Amino acid sequence: MQSIVTSIYTFSKLRERNCLYVDKTNFIYKLLQDEGDQFFCARPRRFGKSLTVSTLKAVFQGRRELFEGLYLAGTDYDWPVHPVIHIDFGRYDNSTLALMETSLRDEMLETAKKYDVELEGDSAAIMFKRLICKLYEKYACGVVLLIDEYDKPIIGHVEDAGDAEAFRGALESFYQIIKGAEAQLRFVFLTGVTKFAKVSIFSKLNNLTDISMSEDYATMFGYTQAELEQNFSEYLEAVVQAGTRDNWNRVMDMQGLLSQLELWYDGFCFAPGCGTVYNPVSIGKFFYDRGIFRNYWFETGTPTFLLKLMTGKQMLLTDMVEARLSEDSLATFNLTELTGENVEAERVLQLLLQTGYLTLGKLRVMGGERIYSLRFPNREVRTSFETGLLRAYNKSADAYNYVFKIVDAAMSGNTEELIALLREFFAGLSYDIQVKQEKYYQSIVYTIFRMCGMEMQTEVTTNIGRIDGVLDTEGHLYIIEFKLERSAAEAVAQIDTQKYAEQYIRPAREKGQRVHALGINFSYEQGVRNITDWQEKVLD
Repeated sequence: MQSIVTSIYTFSKLRERNCLYVDKTNFIYKLLQDEGDQFFCARPRRFGKSLTVSTLKAVFQGRRELFEGLYLAGTDYDWPVHPVIHIDFGRYDNSTLALMETSLRDEMLETAKKYDVELEGDSAAIMFKRLICKLYEKYACGVVLLIDEYDKPIIGHVEDAGDAEAFRGALESFYQIIKGAEAQLRFVFLTGVTKFAKVSIFSKLNNLTDISMSEDYATMFGYTQAELEQNFSEYLEAVVQAGTRDNWNRVMDMQGLLSQLELWYDGFCFAPGCGTVYNPVSIGKFFYDRGIFRNYWFETGTPTFLLKLMTGKQMLLTDMVEARLSEDSLATFNLTELTGENVEAERVLQLLLQTGYLTLGKLRVMGGERIYSLRFPNREVRTSFETGLLRAYNKSADAYNYVFKIVDAAMSGNTEELIALLREFFAGLSYDIQVKQEKYYQSIVYTIFRMCGMEMQTEVTTNIGRIDGVLDTEGHLYIIEFKLERSAAEAVAQIDTQKYAEQYIRPAREKGQRVHALGINFSYEQGVRNITDWQEKVLD
């Protein structure tokens, strides 16, 4: 079997070492045949952007031998050689403007040395302009420009409005060089996580084609189901033959394995109505670990700024369910709209989408406007998000410790212990992020249960009312009603009079579950802000 690596992003190294490479060169061929020659594509982290840039570099260096057996080698492409300027902001020290400038100057000098041209200049922008001119003059052909993670310096400083604006301004003078050099450029390709408005590369490049949400390139990054089954067939078979068990300790056959992989790592959608893709790094790590279902997304960390924005807006997991954005709002967003005291919830959702924590759902046309519903792509990402959000709300909480204790209490029907654990968590919430709303406390409880991997539905409609929450565990089912500044007895009485449990009694009995009517009352009073009383009634 070809070896799987998740830490090499250089195309030539992958091919020379005979590592597994999922052939995406059909998309590169399409780019080369497209009417335009300047492209931008935004994708979340860990989706192979750097590898794609490296592959394009090998193409324009004319290294046809690396593409034997791949789609591009079998086309009519004639492999002309072009000078390539490859800028990767992910490799630079962007902690200060001076260090970023030094990194860019060094990159220009190294490229000039590689192509044996003399280069001088007082700034990176001037050196960039001169390098393009000299390469074009020496080789008498268009220069190829590849820029990876163009937005990394801005994102790294987005928490500080002044710093972020300073980096944006510095990059402005650098990127605007491309506009003046269009006649000398054969091909331009840029990648990033976000598409910031008011960055000159989007406002001043007339020919820049954004393929981020193009149907033609929707599966250019990530693995489709067919690509997974075809390219990883030997690894899939090895996992099955090893008698690998899923998270419920069940031995998996091939169908069971594929089903679990889809649940954990598939689901990313980058264009409406197009197929979903798997995260490539998560799939690689899964097989490298010989079939262990694990949250690999979490290993790279959740952006603290993103969580800070959410807690500042008192946004919770329930705000992610049924989230929607208009097509216009997806195009770009202004850097200044992410800073200050009044960041709109829509901007937070937009950032969650671009960073991969949410993905495109259904498209609806409402009143002539195209509206996208958003959703979590898969279990892995959702778990990362839930865990990170809970830690942001309660920094003292040991998330994994809570998981084991709460799951054990809920599945054993130990309601007293369950309430004690919830009280413990709420006691650790900072007072300044709490809201005097029943829905707020309901959402926190919902997030806790979801983080624990348990199924909880909220706002479940019946023929005569709406249930606040239904927690479904293996041996016990909880019908939950929340109250604020009232009483648990009133909550249980509402479950009874509104017949909330009626539709659950028979199915629960058939599954061997006990049904609990559980009332929980919260208080927002100073010095309390927690569960004040609870009451349950077991419905046999």
